[in-house]
Amino acid sequence: MIRYLQNHQINYQYWDACIEASAQRLVYALSWYLDVVAPGWAALVEEQEHGYKAVMPLPVYQKFGLSYINQPFFCQQLGIFGVTDEINTAAFLALALQKFPLISRYSFNTGNTQEIQVKQNANLQVFTYATHHLDLNRSYEAIYQQYTRDRKINIKRSKKARLQIIQSTDVEPLIFLFKADAAFRIPGGVAPAAYDILRQLYTNLAQRGFVILLYTLTQAGEIDAGGIFLNYGNKIIYLFSAASIAGRRRSGRSLLIDHLIKAFAGQPFIFDFESPPSAVDAIVHVYQGFGSEPVPYFGISYNNLPAPFKLVKKVRQFLYQRVISTFRPKPTQ
Repeated sequence: MIRYLQNHQINYQYWDACIEASAQRLVYALSWYLDVVAPGWAALVEEQEHGYKAVMPLPVYQKFGLSYINQPFFCQQLGIFGVTDEINTAAFLALALQKFPLISRYSFNTGNTQEIQVKQNANLQVFTYATHHLDLNRSYEAIYQQYTRDRKINIKRSKKARLQIIQSTDVEPLIFLFKADAAFRIPGGVAPAAYDILRQLYTNLAQRGFVILLYTLTQAGEIDAGGIFLNYGNKIIYLFSAASIAGRRRSGRSLLIDHLIKAFAGQPFIFDFESPPSAVDAIVHVYQGFGSEPVPYFGISYNNLPAPFKLVKKVRQFLYQRVISTFRPKPTQ
C-alpha cells in the first residue's frame, strides 16, 4: 500500500537506501538534497519489511493556506524511485492528485518510462520533455569525432585564447558572473533566496564529494566562465553555469564541458546536460553539438481549484515557467 508521509514521518535512512538501490537513482532525490531545495518536503511511500520499496518525493509549498506541489530550483527531475521493476506509476500519481488539488509543475525522471496512465481528467496536463545524455563509455577520440563543426571551432577558439581551467571550492565568483551577465535578462529577476539555495547546495554536495566546480582563467588571471557539475552514481550532471560577455565570446563553457568529457571518457558514465523543460532550439543545438542524444521524461501540471483560482494560477504559472526555464544562462558558448 502506498502511503502519504509528512516530512517528520519519513525514515531518512530507509529513504536514501531506496534511492541508492533504485534503477532511477538521482542525486536530486536524496534526503539531504531535498532538505536544501525543498525544506519540509513530503513523500508517497510504498513500504516493505525493513525499508522502502518505492518512493515519490513531493516538494510541498504553502501559500494563502493552500498546500501545493512545485518543482524546486536545481532539481530537474524527481518522480518515482524503486528497488524493483514493479512500480505502479498510475497508483502513485492518482494518490498525488487526490492529496493535492494544485500541482504547478512536477517532473518525473527518465527512468519512469512507463506511460502515465490515469482516468480521463480535464484538470491534468501531461508534458513530454527531453534532457540530453552523452555516453562517455568510449574513447575521447571517438566522442570528439561526433562533435559538430561549430563545437570544435568554439573549443579551438578557447584554446587559442589560452584559457586555463582550474578547479575551485569557491562558488561566489560563479554567482557574481551570473548576476552580472544573466540575472537582469530574466523576467522578474532572480530572488536572493535562489542564490542562497545554490550556496547551501554546493556546500552539501562538496562535503560529500559529489560536485566539481570549474572555472576558466584568462592569461591575465581573470575568471571569465564557470560551471557546477554533479558527480553522483553513473552521471555527470551539468547543474549551473555562467560566463562574462567576453567569456562567452571565448567559449569558456564549451572548454569546461570538453575538459570533463575527456576526464571521464572510457568510463561507464553518462554526461547529462540537464536541458531545461522549455529548451529553445539554440540550447538543443549546443548540447547536440557534443554528440548528445535527447532522452524523454514526463512532466505534469494539475489544477483542480475553483474556477477563479484557476485563472490566477494559469497567469502565475506562465510567469514562473519563464523564470525557471531561463534561470541558468544557456546556451553554452
